[in-house]
Amino acid sequence: MRGTVGPLWLAWLATAGAAGGCTMFDQAGGGNLSFDLPVTFKIDSTDSRWLAAPPSGVPNVVCSGPAALVSNCCQPPPPMDPVDCQAYPLSCDKSGMCVLAFDYDDVVEIYLASVPALQHRRHLVFAQATLARIDTTVEAADAGTLPVQAASLYVAPWGATSTGAAGAVFLADIPLTSGTNHVDLTAGARDALSAFLIDFNTRFVLILSGHVAIGSALVPKTTLTIAVAGEVNASF
Repeated sequence: MRGTVGPLWLAWLATAGAAGGCTMFDQAGGGNLSFDLPVTFKIDSTDSRWLAAPPSGVPNVVCSGPAALVSNCCQPPPPMDPVDCQAYPLSCDKSGMCVLAFDYDDVVEIYLASVPALQHRRHLVFAQATLARIDTTVEAADAGTLPVQAASLYVAPWGATSTGAAGAVFLADIPLTSGTNHVDLTAGARDALSAFLIDFNTRFVLILSGHVAIGSALVPKTTLTIAVAGEVNASF
């Protein structure tokens, strides 16, 4: 895991009034607030999660349609060398060309205790908390420089390192165009995140999964930076 949002401490149970024996559960109910949950993801072509192309390169071969030379990109026509697709997962891209395709997952750990709007409300219990919307920003200098075809945002239990982990839930597709983009969430996505937001003692992760498709062209050594700002609506 690459990043962490927030400190490692936040007690879920606390005594709010020693004299009256009042706990934080007696404080629940009667208020609303909104707060931001900003995270930054990076897709780095120099990182070990970025798969290298085969030593002989990705075959520049048409693999589908009437002009297809092969149907199996691992066995390109001579004089090109065969490719070990156990080590280099080649496939036929939607463009009809052979590519090295894989998913690059970047993980950010979340602690709600880091949110400034919650610092003076630690004695309260959220009755409900949902992620209402997210805004994404792709740095203009990075946009389009890496062969990332699509990106998606997931929430997952603490310790998850990929979208294939148990309990990982899809939240939204993330646009990769330059500048700031607004992303509405479905009711299912808002509900999926609510279980992680209500309990301050539950640590969780957000995962950005980028689908990479490397063709025969050289890939620059650079980083695609995607900032995601989430707006959380909570009641207590």
